[in-house]
Amino acid sequence: MKEKVCRVETLTPEQAGKIIGKNAEYIRAGLRLQRFDFGSAVPPKKEGGNWNYNIIKSKFYKYAGINERKYYTKNATYHTK
Repeated sequence: MKEKVCRVETLTPEQAGKIIGKNAEYIRAGLRLQRFDFGSAVPPKKEGGNWNYNIIKSKFYKYAGINERKYYTKNATYHTK
């Protein structure tokens, strides 16, 4: 019997910043410094590489005090995959 795995919805730092009126770098810096509990930042494997950011949409909405259903209805442009 195979277990069904549900995909967790995520946001980009740009999307998260736009929602709370901050720029993407504010979100990235907070994640790198572990100031936020809604996501994580993974350092590059090689020097000069890019950081990776994971922002869990449901945790971010809770942090921002957003009711997800009401927000979806009002701001459909923030839907992701």
